[in-house]
Amino acid sequence: MDIETQVLVELIKAGGHILTATIPSLTTFVVGKKIIKNAKLKENYLIALNDIRYLLGVEALHCREHTERDGKPLKQTIRNAVTAERNLEWSGKNTQSQVIRRIEKLK
Repeated sequence: MDIETQVLVELIKAGGHILTATIPSLTTFVVGKKIIKNAKLKENYLIALNDIRYLLGVEALHCREHTERDGKPLKQTIRNAVTAERNLEWSGKNTQSQVIRRIEKLK
C-alpha cells in the first residue's frame, strides 16, 4: 500500500471518529432544546392558568360588591356587555375548579 492510500485510510478513520462523537452530541443538543422548550411552555401555561384564576377572583369580588350595593350580582349582565363591546366570548371551559385541577396536575 502506498503512502497516499494509507493517508486516505487514516483520514476516513478520523472522519468516522468525528462522526461518532458528533452524532450523539447533536442528538443531545436537539433533545435538550425540546425539553427546555417544553418546560418553558409548561411554565407559561401555569402562569396563564393562575391569571385566569386571579381574574375569576376579581369577578367574584365585583359580583359581591354589586350584590351588596344593588342586591344582585350582575355577573351575566357584565359578561354580556364584554361580549357585545369587546367581541370576546366566555367558553365556560375555565371555571375556578377546572383551573385549580389543571394547576394541580401540572405540579
